[in-house]
Amino acid sequence: MIILAAGIVLVGPFGATVVGTASALFAFAPERLQVRLFNSVLGGVVGAVGGWTYLAAGGMFPLERAEHAFDLVVHVGLPLMGANVLMSIANALLLGGVIRLNGGQDAVLRFALRMLATSGPSYVGYGLIAFLFVVLWKPGGVGAFSAVLVLAPLFVARWALGQYGDEQRVHERTIAALVAAVEANDPYTVGHSERMATLCGLVAERLSLGFQRADELRFAALLHDVGTIALPWQTLRHSGPLTQHDLDEIQQHPAVGVAMVQEIEFLQESCPGILHHHERFDGRGYPAGLAGEDIPEYARIIAVADAFDSMTTSRSYRPAMSVEQALAELRARAGSQFDPRIVSALEEALRGREWEPTVLSPAVLATAGDAHDHDDPVVSDLVASSPMTGHPLEHQDPA
Repeated sequence: MIILAAGIVLVGPFGATVVGTASALFAFAPERLQVRLFNSVLGGVVGAVGGWTYLAAGGMFPLERAEHAFDLVVHVGLPLMGANVLMSIANALLLGGVIRLNGGQDAVLRFALRMLATSGPSYVGYGLIAFLFVVLWKPGGVGAFSAVLVLAPLFVARWALGQYGDEQRVHERTIAALVAAVEANDPYTVGHSERMATLCGLVAERLSLGFQRADELRFAALLHDVGTIALPWQTLRHSGPLTQHDLDEIQQHPAVGVAMVQEIEFLQESCPGILHHHERFDGRGYPAGLAGEDIPEYARIIAVADAFDSMTTSRSYRPAMSVEQALAELRARAGSQFDPRIVSALEEALRGREWEPTVLSPAVLATAGDAHDHDDPVVSDLVASSPMTGHPLEHQDPA
């Protein structure tokens, strides 16, 4: 984007179109032919949009006409920033349109707005760096050497981002291994963690949590039931409604889950969501009997998503509820079991979006017998009435 924006001023709209097309077409990165062709066309269109916007905004071309600092700021810098904004919007809309045509669920405008919200500051930075590139390149500057002065630090930054990306992939593999262990231990949960991550992501978007907090929430959603690995097999496979002994065992799993992952540095901010996802808004939950806003926000989001996914998943003792039935049940429990604000956010996030109830195969249901799901709100009521509720378990809250 930096070279493309600078090219608008240095070589004009037609040249920027060529630069945008060629930079993607002849990129060194290994890509499938159709991806390379799409990126090439996208780059050309974005370059053309930026080039003609620059001229329409009064941008000077060729650059030699800008003789004074005033010209550089008013007739080069400002039009270039305007062109950069239009290029960013065009890029987001075109990507959103292609993803939608390819079967994506997001509306084009919604995708574009989310992309701009997360990447907008970066695009502003690209525009400023492109302007610096132009200033150094102009007659009286350092000419072509400006490429070294500007691009060398960017290559270093790109290397650092690559290292960060490698670290993120390690994080994802760690999460995937823990999720696989949970699902292998209890076939009832196969696919549950991924659905939870999706539901919590939708709520995070509605609540405008931001990229970093949404990522922390996603980790907590994926690992909220990791403590069930330590539950006795008899509890997970107990036939019929849960006994008091089963309830006592189940109440331990959030604290056990935190104990398992709290030493993993990148999960520190996710631990409160794991530990408190079975608290109730009225204070009758576990393990600490927290109420209302005292319950960590991640935990309140996970609680709503957890109940929704449980209700819309078939069980041996009942069929899957429809989305409308599950949302009605959540609304009925808003203010008692669930945070009303989170319930409303989930309902708004699902409006206009297709969400299919999960029907487990007979083979999976057979492995669980008629064991009751502890995430089912009806079962949660039983846990809430357990004598242990309101008496916090012995644990240490994660920092």
